[in-house]
Amino acid sequence: MTEKTFKPLPLGNEDFVSIRQKGKYYVDKTPYLKNVFTEQSSVLLFTRPRRFGKTLLMDMFASFLRLAPDGSDNREFKEKLFDGLEILKDKEFTDKYMGQFPVIFISLKSAYGETFEQAYDALARVVVSLFSDYDFLLNSKNLQKKELENYNKYLDREFLCDINSIGYVKEALKFLSNCLYKHYKKKVILLIDEYDVPLAKASEKGYHDEMVTLISQFFDFMKITPNNNEYEAYPIEKIVLTGCLKVAKNSIFTGVNNITVNTVLSEDYDFDSIIGFTKEETLKLLKDYELEEYATLVKENYDGYRFNEKEMFCPWDVVNFIAESVKKKVSNTKIIPGNYWINSTSSNALLSYVGYLTDKATDKMQALMDGLSIETYINDSMNYDTLSKHEEIDFFSLLLHTGYLTSDGYRVVDADTQKPKAIYSLRIPNLEIRECFETNILQHFKESSTQGENKAMLIANALFEGDCETASDKIYDLLLNYVSVRDFATKAKPENYYHGFLSGVFACCGDYINNFKSNTETGNGYADITFLDRRGSKLVIIELKASKNIESVIIDAKNAIKQIDDKEYAKSYITHPFVNKIYSYGISFYKKDCYIELKKIK
Repeated sequence: MTEKTFKPLPLGNEDFVSIRQKGKYYVDKTPYLKNVFTEQSSVLLFTRPRRFGKTLLMDMFASFLRLAPDGSDNREFKEKLFDGLEILKDKEFTDKYMGQFPVIFISLKSAYGETFEQAYDALARVVVSLFSDYDFLLNSKNLQKKELENYNKYLDREFLCDINSIGYVKEALKFLSNCLYKHYKKKVILLIDEYDVPLAKASEKGYHDEMVTLISQFFDFMKITPNNNEYEAYPIEKIVLTGCLKVAKNSIFTGVNNITVNTVLSEDYDFDSIIGFTKEETLKLLKDYELEEYATLVKENYDGYRFNEKEMFCPWDVVNFIAESVKKKVSNTKIIPGNYWINSTSSNALLSYVGYLTDKATDKMQALMDGLSIETYINDSMNYDTLSKHEEIDFFSLLLHTGYLTSDGYRVVDADTQKPKAIYSLRIPNLEIRECFETNILQHFKESSTQGENKAMLIANALFEGDCETASDKIYDLLLNYVSVRDFATKAKPENYYHGFLSGVFACCGDYINNFKSNTETGNGYADITFLDRRGSKLVIIELKASKNIESVIIDAKNAIKQIDDKEYAKSYITHPFVNKIYSYGISFYKKDCYIELKKIK
């Protein structure tokens, strides 16, 4: 095939103006301008997985709506910028909205750090950069002297990044909105991209509560509504936010009444294909680059998402596939679908569930890998601060909202109650995500098993040496990371659960211990667990107890030792010629803690 000239593709984080001015390919989402900005809600939140085109959509909104620094609509420039796009056919809407508003467009994707102080510094830098874009306001005749003095403080990075200036950062959007409103005498449109990144990162790093307080006050101006006495002087026309998760129950949105939230589960035809490529848009793209013969390949690897009733493709995948395939076709190289999504999203929150999922949840994960659908309840209003509870419903909700799963619909249960519930059918959308699921999620769960093996060997070694403290610490680590408190909610005896837990631990030590026995007949009864070291010279006997409260763990452990003595579990080994050390252990458990009592018999 000879090389043919096609329109350049928008690869990377390119803004709308750059794409249009450089003549790059653009999938027209401009009709959604009318859907969004004539919608009655004061605040709209759109949540979609990463790499679905949220940022480009918001930048297109800003480019269309924003008036020029001199207050003009800059119509000639904008008509050229949007030439050939659908929105210009709607003259009534265009005359009313194009270039008619001061626009604040801010992204919070970089507002995070290892600590709260670092995250604050990052947010402060974002604010300084934002205010620099509007430094022409320093020459405004409509701002008072005090306002100009404060504005200069927002341009002083050293001042603003000092955490003692946190009050200024909290007021930043409110202050800038007021300045623009006074300068132009027009209400402001505020676009906030990646609004939930600071909360997600804070949850991962352990400073969530502090970040919630900061972001809540950063967004505090959204709580003024038409019923509020301040509304007449309210400088905001409309607020649009994008992110991955809806956290409407979180305190950052408390008091924001007139809000519309559109998620991957929303049944709203006005917005179902606002973010992402539809089937029709994808097929046209392939045809425009003479790759329509690969439609089935693209469908199998990058399709499969369902937003309401729309079949959706991930734009990042489609564009990258076309860019690579055009080059391969020219050089007669075989076209193989790449995995472009695998490094585009963080799985840290999902990986925190390692060790907490029940067997039932693990079975569901295997069913997904087998190409089947699973049914589960979904938490459509997740809070990052509750992820530490490691609830199964939140795990599968995260998989859905971050793009690892998609929904084929739901069925209603408890329909006769005041609050009927929906059980959603979920599946892995396509081959690419299946690979990502295997690599980013399942692989880490498998690696955690290896970590468990290492801890198991340390526990066994400590027991062979009579080291109760180390053994207790390592067992506690496993209980903390691999056991859910819900695992105790069973009709079986609690001792049975802990017995199975420790049996599983020592099963990881196949090459490190010998003659492992569980519930074996010995002496005058049945010992819970016994095993020897590799040479057969050290014997460990364990009797387990589940305590009813924390106060009784020591007594229960001592009683376990007494049981080993009374039942003579060590009798057959005491005279054994090769066994020169015998350790008996009474281990009592209470929820995720344990206590170990030791008696050296030989």
